[in-house]
Amino acid sequence: MRGARGMDKQRIDRSEWRWVVVFAGVVMLLTTIPYWLAWREDGWSSEMGNLAFSGFFYGVEDGHSYLGKMRQGARGELSFSLFYTSEAHEAEPLVFLPYLLPGWVVGRVINSSDPALTPALLGVFHLMRVVFGALMIAVLYAFVARFLDQVRLRRLALALGVFGGGLGIIQLLVLPGHTPLEMYTPEAASWLILLGIPHLALARAALLGGLLALIDAQDQPRWFSRVLIVALCWLITGLAVPFYLAILYCIIGAWGLATLVRTRCFPKALFVRAAVACGLTLPLFLYYAAVFTGNPAFVVWSAQNSLPSPPIVDYLFAYGLIGVLALIAFFRLPREMERRFMPLIGWLAAVPFLVYLPINVQRRMSEAVLIPLAILSAITLDRMRRLPRIVIIAALCSSSVMLLGMSFLLADDKTYPSFQPTARIAAFNWLSAHAEPGAVIMTGVETGNTLPAYADLHVFMGHGPETLYWQDKTAQLKAFYGSEMTNIEILELARHPCAPSFECAGPLRYIYYGEDESNYSSRDTPRWIPVLAPTLIYSQDGIDIYEVASLPDVE
Repeated sequence: MRGARGMDKQRIDRSEWRWVVVFAGVVMLLTTIPYWLAWREDGWSSEMGNLAFSGFFYGVEDGHSYLGKMRQGARGELSFSLFYTSEAHEAEPLVFLPYLLPGWVVGRVINSSDPALTPALLGVFHLMRVVFGALMIAVLYAFVARFLDQVRLRRLALALGVFGGGLGIIQLLVLPGHTPLEMYTPEAASWLILLGIPHLALARAALLGGLLALIDAQDQPRWFSRVLIVALCWLITGLAVPFYLAILYCIIGAWGLATLVRTRCFPKALFVRAAVACGLTLPLFLYYAAVFTGNPAFVVWSAQNSLPSPPIVDYLFAYGLIGVLALIAFFRLPREMERRFMPLIGWLAAVPFLVYLPINVQRRMSEAVLIPLAILSAITLDRMRRLPRIVIIAALCSSSVMLLGMSFLLADDKTYPSFQPTARIAAFNWLSAHAEPGAVIMTGVETGNTLPAYADLHVFMGHGPETLYWQDKTAQLKAFYGSEMTNIEILELARHPCAPSFECAGPLRYIYYGEDESNYSSRDTPRWIPVLAPTLIYSQDGIDIYEVASLPDVE
């Protein structure tokens, strides 16, 4: 088969690497231009009338949480604790380290109460996005080159691995209002990762790098040093996204099983090398398992992080076309080439089962499956005539093109939540400078999501999975701001603003009252004001912030 000849390790020459560097630079520039346009008026602190750019176009809620984690590092904390919840709990090391560490570095230069901290963290965040994105592209090219001999095939597979996706546009036409998988699940493709999720770019680069090193270690008699590289890569993967280690173990197991079934010979070399590599990463995996099953707060967080797989039809739109192309290539593989492609074959065979395992992160188990699909489909596409090949490639890349176009539109439209009210940001900066760090503040949900990116406070609620007992607190928050609580209930909530089974991070210290919060009630004077008798400590541009200095006894 063209593009898949020979069994030796494929060398990448300097001219290829120069092309990859240019390609990665162009790709990351494309992803960065919309952000630059959104910030273009006044740089990182750009203000458009009464709006300021948040720094994010997609997954804004998660983006704020990443900045909050970087702020946590800036305070000198390298053990992670949940700040989107009011429950006190033990902080855990090695969780979200890719954000805590850069934040810690920035915090050595800028004080946490300085309004310049958040813009600086945003700058570092996007620097990480560019650097890790370019690294992911480079590792991806090295990975596809291990399976494909010809340069044009490698470049095609790389392009599909970066821009490829499903038939999202067609799905939007056929099923209006139904979001395509590759537009909300970064594991399903690559473009969302490159647009704004640096720790996933790092995790994917390390995952593929480790697999590549393990593939190369199979035929080396002195393989231990290579396996150490595998383990190092996968330790980085685990530090970035802990459960990706479980995906890796499944991929390795599927690879070995596929080899056993096809060759009817136990893959001893693969087994020994993979066992050593996985054994070196197992302590980290077991540590995370202990954290998320032993820390009560993290147990609740994990249970709330429900990401079920969509119906099969969504996967058909996402992977149907590229899957057919890959299947054609698989059936046309020469017998002597099957060994080289066994890692991909086993991986692809495992994913349909992984995404419907009875676990809470089902759809994320498809991590990087686009890559083996891109490699195999490139072989089929290379054998097609020019016009149909171009049409199919355009169709496969259409979702990424649409997401990029939407980024440019969002940069120009200046709509919420990508753009935040400047009055709200000013209030957050005031809190950062004057509020007691770590105190509990009551806010509306949207306010609570944004605030930890700007101030070091525990919000009552603000992020679905990371706010413990989200549903119960939603009812409490609506009743509190909607003046539907009795006097005793208001006082009890202020004294113990967390789940009964937990100690609180503190009593309710601050209450934020702006546009979002006032929407919960039509009353001119909220009921909690005469009950709690808080002190008004900030009042500007329609935003009031109260401090609850002391609480009367419950009668």
